[in-house]
Amino acid sequence: MSSGPGRRDREPQAWVVIREGQHRRWGGELRRRHIFARLAERTGARVVEGGWQPGLLRRAARGPVLGALPGPLLRRLPSRGSKPRFAASEKLRDRLLETALAVTDPAVVAVYDDPVAQAHALGVTGDDRWIEELAARQRRNVAAFRWLVAPTQSFAELAGLPLDRLIVGGNGTDVSRISVGPWPSRPVVGIVSGAAPGRGLELLVDAVAAARAEVPDLILRMWLVATGESSEAYLRELRAAVADRTWVEIGTAPYERLSQRLATASVLAIPHPANAYMDSALPVKLFDSLAAGRPLVVTPRRETAAIVAGLDVGAVAAGDSPADLAAAIAGLFADEGRTRAMAARARAAAEQTFDWRHVGDRIADEVLRREGWP
Repeated sequence: MSSGPGRRDREPQAWVVIREGQHRRWGGELRRRHIFARLAERTGARVVEGGWQPGLLRRAARGPVLGALPGPLLRRLPSRGSKPRFAASEKLRDRLLETALAVTDPAVVAVYDDPVAQAHALGVTGDDRWIEELAARQRRNVAAFRWLVAPTQSFAELAGLPLDRLIVGGNGTDVSRISVGPWPSRPVVGIVSGAAPGRGLELLVDAVAAARAEVPDLILRMWLVATGESSEAYLRELRAAVADRTWVEIGTAPYERLSQRLATASVLAIPHPANAYMDSALPVKLFDSLAAGRPLVVTPRRETAAIVAGLDVGAVAAGDSPADLAAAIAGLFADEGRTRAMAARARAAAEQTFDWRHVGDRIADEVLRREGWP
């Protein structure tokens, strides 16, 4: 096991960072790609991104430090026999966690989901053994690492994470990959989401239907990602349910085309339903929507609404009914000048605050401060 929080070494250790490779199909993969990228750059870490396998981690722990560190710092690095500090961009499965404990000094792990609470929130059922295994895996990871990076403090409290070891990391976007496209010629509400119940997709369909009473040519574009067999089944059911609504378009948004897809919307929606898990979450699509330079319309989920209202980059529905969301949508289309100003503020916030380089630097600053490195 790692030593407790607050340990300080006389000399800086090498670092190993494990992160997502080339998979960038949805928000979790993007976060795993970026969250410790700046930490890796600033420490000259050896980066494992070819897969989440024990053998790759063992080789990284034995191998040389990669990156351009200042000469004096390189000379101060300890011998190859010392265990490198380890940063994991995701909770580790048991064999990989056992390897991490054996060959590294586990310093920090990103805990951006609580599978048990999330399953309950999204209506995903499972047997008691499956639920307990997910909970046990989270407990083992929390016990193994000194520091825990979570999206919000409210999420950490919901997940029961020890707050004295918490680093609030937020979430981010890549403004180099998502640009601001030309404004569409007709009013469009867009959403990017995983295809699953509990995401508010049906709520959004009903809300746009109601908003069409005030904005008759309004259409809804839904770019949905199926993440498994049950998700594929849900997507088929949703397509069938809206088949007679010609103003609903359902497609996909591969990462390499996400920017172009988002640009075809004039308003981007996050219609998460009311529950404690969604109240504590900060989804990647919130920040990708900001980067696209479009105003947002959201249900009153606490953390998401705080950003949208605080930055004045969109509308927060007064409640969780289709009528509440419809009123917020229609309001955004009632004043084009105000809506365009919100869009400009959204892009500026993405560039100045929520780009992954800025988010990653803030996380790296706090990790390195707590580790006393170098």
